[in-house]
Amino acid sequence: MSLETKCCAITGAASGIGEALVWVFAKASYDIIAIDLDEHRLNTLQIALKTQGYSCQSILADLARASDLTKIVNMLPRVDVFIHSAGISAVGEFGGLEPPPQLSVLDINLLAPLSLTSKVLATDKLSKGSSLIFISSLAHFVSYPSASSYAASKTGLAAYARSLRIQLAPQGIHVLTVFPGPTRTPHAQKYSPDNRREAKRMPPEQVAEAIFKAVNTKQAILIPGVTNKLFALLGWGLPHLTESFMRQSMMSYYRKS
Repeated sequence: MSLETKCCAITGAASGIGEALVWVFAKASYDIIAIDLDEHRLNTLQIALKTQGYSCQSILADLARASDLTKIVNMLPRVDVFIHSAGISAVGEFGGLEPPPQLSVLDINLLAPLSLTSKVLATDKLSKGSSLIFISSLAHFVSYPSASSYAASKTGLAAYARSLRIQLAPQGIHVLTVFPGPTRTPHAQKYSPDNRREAKRMPPEQVAEAIFKAVNTKQAILIPGVTNKLFALLGWGLPHLTESFMRQSMMSYYRKS
């Protein structure tokens, strides 16, 4: 890595919002540290970046393994931006879901970012004026009745980021929490009960561009898109409306399945 070039590390870098972020930061002349579990997609991404002249180091890692979290930190240079983008879900009626998948959601979406952040801070891997980005979810504001463990993990992540922001501000470390709404990603396609309106979901590139701008302007909170902002506002001020909508659109599907 060049001493003059800024560095951006991204978990969940091989697809979805994470992959879009890789390209946005690479095009802005950042060296990329791409972290993911999917070896094939990770290798394909790295080759594509290098073919276009961008710098990319890949780290194959399972965020559910403590040993892999340690490996990630050991392989990191000093970074200017660290983005926690990796995420999974478990969907269905809560009482019908087995505990292991739900615990895996908490491991990947919440515990891994907490542990990684702790290790990154403890080993002084963040450059002066660096940014930590946590990808939460619009579910934090509007609920997600068919994916309770997902909603819990993303709300927990938002609460952690909010407290961390206050703690790290005196050190000049910027913390940004992102609350994306429905996004056109493999993750959404896999876990959504109805993909007929997939084309209306926000492109991940649009989310990534908004995140890049928010990093540059040192925003604390980002809800990409006017519709998502409105839905979040309704979820905060009139929760019964958004909860009714989510109940009808999500829970009814799983009861029919």
